[in-house]
Amino acid sequence: MNDDTSLERKLRMRSARIAVVGLGYAGLPMAVEFARAGFVCVGLDVDPYKVKAISGGLSPVSNVGDDEIASLRADYVLEASSDPRVLDAADAAVICVPTPLTPNNGPDLRFVEAAGATIGEHLHAGMLVVLQSTCGPGTTARVLRPLLESVSGLRAGDDFFLVFAPERIDPGNTRYTVKNTPKLVGGLTPESTRLGCLLYEACIEEVVPVGSPEVAELAKLVENTFRFINISFINEMALLCDRLGVNVWEVIEAAKTKPFAFMPHYPSPGVGGHCIPVVPQYLQAAAREHGLLGELIPAANRINEAMPKLVVDKLERALEERAGKRLLNANVLLVGITYKPDIADIRESAALRVFREAFSRGARVRYHDPLMPIVNLAGELIASVELDPIDLGVMDAVVLLTPHTGIDYDRIIRAAPLVIDTHSGLTPREAANVVNIWVPEALAATPALS
Repeated sequence: MNDDTSLERKLRMRSARIAVVGLGYAGLPMAVEFARAGFVCVGLDVDPYKVKAISGGLSPVSNVGDDEIASLRADYVLEASSDPRVLDAADAAVICVPTPLTPNNGPDLRFVEAAGATIGEHLHAGMLVVLQSTCGPGTTARVLRPLLESVSGLRAGDDFFLVFAPERIDPGNTRYTVKNTPKLVGGLTPESTRLGCLLYEACIEEVVPVGSPEVAELAKLVENTFRFINISFINEMALLCDRLGVNVWEVIEAAKTKPFAFMPHYPSPGVGGHCIPVVPQYLQAAAREHGLLGELIPAANRINEAMPKLVVDKLERALEERAGKRLLNANVLLVGITYKPDIADIRESAALRVFREAFSRGARVRYHDPLMPIVNLAGELIASVELDPIDLGVMDAVVLLTPHTGIDYDRIIRAAPLVIDTHSGLTPREAANVVNIWVPEALAATPALS
């Protein structure tokens, strides 16, 4: 290849122009790091709202601050566009588009394929293409490579460089960020790996080269599936402890006193987000494709799906035994519906599954979440309500779900007649009207609320 030294020189001098395709929760933080490192970075996105926000110095995602965008825009190192012709001048294109699931729980690569086709139309010799989006083993080599080659007429490894380097972002995590989370880089060829490492070494503290794109693809699937299975295991223990009358949080605290061979995970109303419940299905699909009957992931799926039902079961029981009321036609307020505290993202949110479960049983469900003023449920737009003490007082029950730090929980407990708390069972809130779902309680023996 004639242009490899040119690309290397540009990467070392930070004069390479980087295009990030997809400006969501993974793509925008990556673009910000490239720009901070001194590269001129242009973000390409089909969403005009994101492009307009970034161009105006604002962030369209909650895990990047407006001040960060404004500063980089003022330094002329960060741009945003919906025009794919910006790729003509790019030395590297980094794909950060969503990889959701199909209705049948299989891999949905349509956004990767669309991004690949767009890049292919503007691909030029000596260019580096990086796929960061989570995908199954072989996607880089067997899906993206032939797509890029067929559209551009160029050959990977001979005319351009191709790398898989998975995003490992954890929205809201201030301890581990894009910059200090090790970056895996697996290229189609050794030279692709070397140049991919050179790109990321400019802005990430530790870059880890691996032997192939497949190694990097599988590593991302393994690390997230490990967490999914362990959370599902502890949720199953929560179901068992509930039947045994034991506080599962106390069990975990006792178990973690062992200084080796135990990693604590904690129960919740269910696993949510764009990674943890989705990534394992890509690994399961790969197992099926190669004739392996995987059993752990389907079992973990069943447990995860059971947790919202447990929450609503607890709600229904508490209404009957504490207030003498049925869930049917009960006025229920859910507090916190995003998938994670302090993150404005409802993708695969377990709290929304609680919403649907309670609604399906006949409850009149409303919600409060300062980060999600409106949600779309089955085509119906539903607005968040305020935490007015008078309104709280006429609710039959309030269910505390995602624990945002900005919510006044004491105010809720003072005003609401019945509160179902799904937060930590280790230090439960002490009040006569509070039922913590993790703490064993003889509800039948508790006097009805007046």
